Amino acid sequence: MIARDTSALPLNLLIAQSVGTLVSISPRGQVVWRERQHDAGAVFVSRTGRTEIVTEPRAGIVVLRRIDSGDVAAVYGHSRGLSLKDPRTAVENSVGGVVIADTGDCRLVFVPQHSHRPSHVDHWTGGRGCPQSVLSADRALVVTLARPAGIAVLASGGASLAYVLLHGIAAPSDANAFGSDGLVFADRTQPGRVVEVNRRSGAVIWAYGPQSGPGALDEPTLASVLPDGDVLVVDAGNDRVIVIDRRTKRIVWQYGHSGVAASRPGYLDRPITATLVPLGGI
Repeated sequence: MIARDTSALPLNLLIAQSVGTLVSISPRGQVVWRERQHDAGAVFVSRTGRTEIVTEPRAGIVVLRRIDSGDVAAVYGHSRGLSLKDPRTAVENSVGGVVIADTGDCRLVFVPQHSHRPSHVDHWTGGRGCPQSVLSADRALVVTLARPAGIAVLASGGASLAYVLLHGIAAPSDANAFGSDGLVFADRTQPGRVVEVNRRSGAVIWAYGPQSGPGALDEPTLASVLPDGDVLVVDAGNDRVIVIDRRTKRIVWQYGHSGVAASRPGYLDRPITATLVPLGGI
């Protein structure tokens, strides 16, 4: 299925798929750019939109690649004093460095701009949960935690700003911040859910999770709030990326045919992440 409401997305969308394909989609559902990436995990873009930051969990590396030329700008892991074990996500922080959720070693790794050596490593111990992902949000970092399930909000350098323990959530995935106090995340279950909570109280603000029908989610991996308040969801098990109208809880935009995995235009194969591309990017 191709997009229905072309106003639902303000910018192009960069999608990573578990089959190792990165694809950029316009709000009209047109393929703008496509690239093969071996063992691609998550993909996010720099603030300029000109560099992609791709994790390769099985290889234990993070690759920074120039989108226009395809040239590799940096590789983190297995060399120069930095070894990674199952890096799930990596993002640029507000000062141009890279922060890596190194899940296999239950830590966050902070690498300064133009360096291959960490400035510091934050080991998560003492029952705080293990980082499953780290995403950036307006000069802050949002860390999704497991065992126990929770979300931590950090300053760009790693100082703690907030922590929410999640009750009744089986598999929180790729939490994002929005507004001054909101956090949104996917519960990677079948059927799945999207939940928004207040970062201070943990109170549920909004939730979406039909148990059946065409709107039901299947192991969603990521949710984020768009500028107009609607919610973007990577519905991995259903091979689609969708936008949900917050007020009506209806799907107003979709790329991918529900439950049909394929690589040709109009289809997706187990998408993992989706992120808006800044102006000037792909």
